[in-house]
Amino acid sequence: MRNATPTLARRYAFKLLANMASVPVYLVMEAILPRALGPAMYGNYSFATGLFQQLSGFLDMGTSTCFYNALSRRQGETGLIGFYMRISLAVAALTLLVSLLMLIPDAGGLLMPDVPLWLAPPAALWAFLTWWGRVLRSMNDAAGVTVASEMARTATSLFSAGLLALLFLNHCLNILTLFLQQYLMLAVTAWAYWRVTKRHWRAQERALHFRLDGMQRRAYAREFFNYSHPLFVQALLSFLLLAAERWLLQWFDGSVEQGFFALSQKVGMACFLFVSAMTPLVMRELSIAWGKGDRAAMGRLLNRFAPLLYVLAAYFSCFTLAEGPAMTLIFGGDQFAAAIVPVQIMALYPLHQAYGQLAGSVFHAAGHTRILRNMAALECCYGFAAAWFFLAPPELMGLDLGAAGLALKTVLVQCLTVNLYFFLASRFIPLSFWRNLAHQVWSLMFLLPPAFACREITMSLDMGGTGSLLRFCVSGALYTALVFGICALFPPLLGLSRRDARELLARLKKTVHGSER
Repeated sequence: MRNATPTLARRYAFKLLANMASVPVYLVMEAILPRALGPAMYGNYSFATGLFQQLSGFLDMGTSTCFYNALSRRQGETGLIGFYMRISLAVAALTLLVSLLMLIPDAGGLLMPDVPLWLAPPAALWAFLTWWGRVLRSMNDAAGVTVASEMARTATSLFSAGLLALLFLNHCLNILTLFLQQYLMLAVTAWAYWRVTKRHWRAQERALHFRLDGMQRRAYAREFFNYSHPLFVQALLSFLLLAAERWLLQWFDGSVEQGFFALSQKVGMACFLFVSAMTPLVMRELSIAWGKGDRAAMGRLLNRFAPLLYVLAAYFSCFTLAEGPAMTLIFGGDQFAAAIVPVQIMALYPLHQAYGQLAGSVFHAAGHTRILRNMAALECCYGFAAAWFFLAPPELMGLDLGAAGLALKTVLVQCLTVNLYFFLASRFIPLSFWRNLAHQVWSLMFLLPPAFACREITMSLDMGGTGSLLRFCVSGALYTALVFGICALFPPLLGLSRRDARELLARLKKTVHGSER
């Protein structure tokens, strides 16, 4: 572990830098798309693409995770890539076939109420390309070429943001040109990832095998089936739950509320970008540790990184919660003023998203996919009940809260589910569940008050009011300084002992002095 730590840290640094470069894409999209499309069309775009993204996730059925874990453990086995290409083609064909069936008025009108049916095929293509890009990116992570892969992603992300801004400034941005811009970005990104893969295997003097004999195909099919068939139920239930809750929002409240929820979702995703850089890398280390039978190493990884990633997510979430009105005005404009409450609620979503990915990584790495299946069945029950309660009108025993209700359901259900995952993981991994649970609560007590205090301080100054970009930036800078000070004075907030903090500081000083020489 000691020798692997610098490599993991270096790969995380490049992933984090690439995610930081992706932030402009999200910020540009969320500052431009709502204004260019308006709440209704923005809601239609989000609903259609979200539906097919969930379909692609269902058709995946955990095979991409099996592929990632297998390639992490057997990096020289290039036949895995050739086999998974065939699975990817099947996912593409089925996704596009469903989109064509949606053009039938009876089917499309039922599944996409009040949404133009012609959006189905372009949304399906977008969803597949997005899924395929994640597969190629994870393949590079598994092969250990994260640095080159993330450099390629950084370049394409910045190019995409510039192209989108150019379309908007020239008044050429509409739903059709948006899809074309997205296709170009996703295709270029996929091509860049594939170039990195080919260069890596060429350097390793290994050939990519696309032609497999009958014995190889049967062996790979058996391996993927044994890993993924318990996940079929999980994938089906997750697809049905996610699609059903968005459908309920569309059916009860329409495209405008869908647009409000979409904006809140995108703001939450932007907060999570900084955290998501680490989770695939930790998952890789967990998979390797499980392959060696080293459960203690898995426990050390989780106890070290879970609190750290939670606080990193909480840093962004608490500030977004406090500055919800400003975030909504800056990124959505006056048309989205009613989205303030959903944005503030969804600001808390990244908190347990990081924990959820880490907890899920334990079961994926260990191959305990039946637990994931059973948890998905349980979540489907209380998740749909919560969605109905928050979204249905009073005459149907609901609260009729619209986008705010779906945001509230999303955050509460995820909090419960993730902690159940962590509890189950602690039964076979040396993981301190109760310490992590307590940390989730008291760390927010350290971060929420400074966020609201910075907002009130800057609001009391003459900086242009709630939606002022200057006031927002000053508030963020002040909040960042306060959080850094709190972490320096109290390292347990980051899950570090004072000894760990001193060792980390000494390592940083050594690195700085070494670079100066």
